[in-house]
Amino acid sequence: MKISARGIELIKQFEGLELEAYQDIAGVWTIGYGHTGSDVEPGMRISEREAEALLRRDLKSRENAVENFTSVDLNQNEFDALVSFVYNVGAEAYRRSTARRRLNRNDRLGAADALTWWNKATVGGVLREIAGLTRRRAAERALFLTPTNPPIVREPNNINENSRVTPIEDTPRRDNIAESRTVQGATVAGGAGVAASTMGRDSAEELDQLETNIEAGRGVTEDPSAREGSTPPRSQVDDDAETEGDASETGDEPAADTPDDAAAGGETGDEETVAADAGDDIVAETDDGVISAEEDIERGEIVMDATMSQRPSKHEVHAVEAQVQFALLILIVLSVLFIIIARVDDWRNYRR
Repeated sequence: MKISARGIELIKQFEGLELEAYQDIAGVWTIGYGHTGSDVEPGMRISEREAEALLRRDLKSRENAVENFTSVDLNQNEFDALVSFVYNVGAEAYRRSTARRRLNRNDRLGAADALTWWNKATVGGVLREIAGLTRRRAAERALFLTPTNPPIVREPNNINENSRVTPIEDTPRRDNIAESRTVQGATVAGGAGVAASTMGRDSAEELDQLETNIEAGRGVTEDPSAREGSTPPRSQVDDDAETEGDASETGDEPAADTPDDAAAGGETGDEETVAADAGDDIVAETDDGVISAEEDIERGEIVMDATMSQRPSKHEVHAVEAQVQFALLILIVLSVLFIIIARVDDWRNYRR
């Protein structure tokens, strides 16, 4: 398929004719009807006939690109508009463009709209809209949508080509609600809010339990005796000792030792004597000797039951949770800002 005289005139109108080489707005050396390449040099001059020949030669590659990258049938006006578009943006840009993808899905109106998106260029390192590109894209879109045959006005099956129906205004909408940025932002903000409130509730419950332990005299941590296999606290051992003392005063005698107990007691009697002489402060015994709680305190050591595992302190846990809650709060704020920006953009572009 070849470009028509109408398409060539459109290209000439926007490219303009320069018979002496110049640098375009992007700094590329150009001559004739927008001809660029390694053959264009500063100070080069050509005639109008040579400019026409260069244009015809350049159009062949653009025509081939439109035919190779387009999988649907095109009428002459659609083909001319696309060749003008490719002549300006390049074959590779057309191949990866939304206009081509929509056109190959037979969404011709959507493809025509997508042509108008190519109206910006980088000038001086800044991307900005170029008025000449905006006008050119509008002309290409109009040519693309111009029918080559008279419109059908009587056949209901060809209603898409009928321009005499009574139109009504219908503002554009997104394809589905999941694509709405307002819904997406609200979902993220809601999820972050639920997570933050859940962590806050758990922290409040832990602090309440901590205060309960302090009031009950069990210290600032949970009662270790509640854990299976752990050693009861010293206060409980003292209470048990007082209970045994009361029992002896009332005349109750401890149960007699069994033979096995006696034998075991005989073997360990010396060790028990050493432990008894050491007093109530003894909490452990090693091969190096008896270690008292006072010595542990002086040496800065903490004696723990072997069955108890190290766990982070309440302060460390709450510090981590506070950091996570702060991060969730930032996420909520960003989500709210995202919703506001999305609503403004929807109002500007979708009028809703």
